[in-house]
Amino acid sequence: MHALKSTLLVGLIALAPSLAMAQAPGSVPGSATASPQNRDAGRADRQARKAERQARFKAADTNGDGALSRAEADAAGLKGIAKRFDVIDSNKDGRVTREEMRTARQAHKGQRGKRGQRGADAGTGTPSIR
Repeated sequence: MHALKSTLLVGLIALAPSLAMAQAPGSVPGSATASPQNRDAGRADRQARKAERQARFKAADTNGDGALSRAEADAAGLKGIAKRFDVIDSNKDGRVTREEMRTARQAHKGQRGKRGQRGADAGTGTPSIR
């Protein structure tokens, strides 16, 4: 009897990581099978992140012109924007608008592709040659 209990216990311990990783249908926010509560929670999270980005942008825009200069980004401690300023500033006018930031964020998402692949090979399973 003791051997049976030990075997059962070892089996449960071995399965624990697999059970912990499994998710019930509807538990992933934004998925097609997500429950209404999870979809609402995911939507609320996205809205909160958007509001936070807008607040940081507005606070950094010290002259109130609706765009950030490199100096404003540096002064506000927006290191990611300051570091990629030339890439984000698509029209090269020395200012980064919210629209340029949105476009850069979407392009960055597209570059990540599936499983972290980048560029034209994203999603094809073909490794990029660099």
